[in-house]
Amino acid sequence: MGIEFDDALELVGGLGYIQKIHLLALLVNQLFHAPFIMTLAFVGREPTFVCKDRPSLNPCQLNPPCREFVYAKDFTSIVSEWDLVCEKKRDSGNTQSLVMFGFLAGVLVLGRMSDKYGRLKTFFWGSLAMVVAQLGSGFSTNLYQYAISRFLVGFFYGGGGLAGHILFVEALLPKTRALISTVFHCAFALGIAVFGLMAYSAPDWRDLTFLTCVPMILLLIIPCIVPESARWLAMNGQIDKAEAILMYMGKKNGMKVTRAMVTLVDKREDDKRKTSEGMIDLFRTPVMRMRMITLMFTWFTACMAYYGLTFGARNLGGNMYLNFALSGLVEIPACVFSIYTLDRFGRRPTMAVSMLISGFACIGVVVLPKAAETTLFSAQTCLALTGKMGVCVAFTTAYLFSNELLPTVLRTTAMGVCSMSARVGGMIAPTLPPFGESISYMAFGITALVSACLDLRLPESLNKPLPETIADVEKKPVKVSTKADGVNIS
Repeated sequence: MGIEFDDALELVGGLGYIQKIHLLALLVNQLFHAPFIMTLAFVGREPTFVCKDRPSLNPCQLNPPCREFVYAKDFTSIVSEWDLVCEKKRDSGNTQSLVMFGFLAGVLVLGRMSDKYGRLKTFFWGSLAMVVAQLGSGFSTNLYQYAISRFLVGFFYGGGGLAGHILFVEALLPKTRALISTVFHCAFALGIAVFGLMAYSAPDWRDLTFLTCVPMILLLIIPCIVPESARWLAMNGQIDKAEAILMYMGKKNGMKVTRAMVTLVDKREDDKRKTSEGMIDLFRTPVMRMRMITLMFTWFTACMAYYGLTFGARNLGGNMYLNFALSGLVEIPACVFSIYTLDRFGRRPTMAVSMLISGFACIGVVVLPKAAETTLFSAQTCLALTGKMGVCVAFTTAYLFSNELLPTVLRTTAMGVCSMSARVGGMIAPTLPPFGESISYMAFGITALVSACLDLRLPESLNKPLPETIADVEKKPVKVSTKADGVNIS
């Protein structure tokens, strides 16, 4: 006879001293992950340019076409290095789409490896490979080499970063998930601001690329201080190892626990399916199917709007480095606000309302007349930032809400599919600006409103135990009437 994992985690200190050390290490790592995904915000930036032979004319409307361009010297980028202007302008945006495509492939391949081989191993080796790919991009001699390296960055970030988030969440009790998971996303937002500072201090694109890799030396200490997910070990039959980790946590937290006190229930499904059938199981049963379809569309919408609005911050006017940093910092009050709403009102209303706010704000940008470029705090700018804050709350909630709605036996695979949907949105976002700003914001707004309506169909997960198996997800609450007072108990 054993106890549930969450009960054992409570016995060894819940969110005690040693867990805080583990989470801090993962938070710092998350902060420095942001520049890897956001690199092209500055590395792909288009500087002012003219045609060398005809500097007074529009360089993109010359006949015959301009053969040599002259660029401003305030910064360099892959655009100025390989002349990605005029008819080649879309190539820079396509490179960012490749990052997202790599992310999509990464969550499919490495996501399942995390379920099979462990969260910690997948996170560490995936992150290490991401750093190597980022370093390689700085040595690229042509666009094709750079594009391949960016795909690899996305691939390893997709698998490794997702495994790190799962490792993070599975160490938390239900009552602390909202607070700590939101802080986790604040670290990414702060990383965006840090990247703006990096870009200001390193105007050469190769120097900037190398600079983003320097803080990642901290990655090497992760396996030394952070253990494998005890929850994952327990669900994969390694009960002894899981209990040993729990005992270690209890000792470090100063709790007096014995091995008998943390004996876990073996909750492995009797009908374990083959690895190749894992993704099919996500859509086999009706409740799981409804959850997955809704979550996939939510992730798609959130990612498309998030990256579209973040990269658009460079064009708000004024100092581009400051604007980009502010686009990250504005997420922090949004995340702090979500800490209150997630535990006060629940996950479902927080995600639905934030999507509604973001949707109406983005549509408002299109409806209002365009302000003069010299107006810094125009109504459009405020609405765009409001939309960014709304989608930030939605994205933060989606990570937490999805983890709480999906079963442990397939959590990484399911989160990988959701993340895959998000990357499709991330791939679409850079392709929208050439069609006009109005098209971009209208796309963000309409999909956000549709997503809000769909999210209302999901069940609330506030203070509920994590589902361990697919059977837990499909289980319907049983109502029992007490004869004493006639109250229904679910």
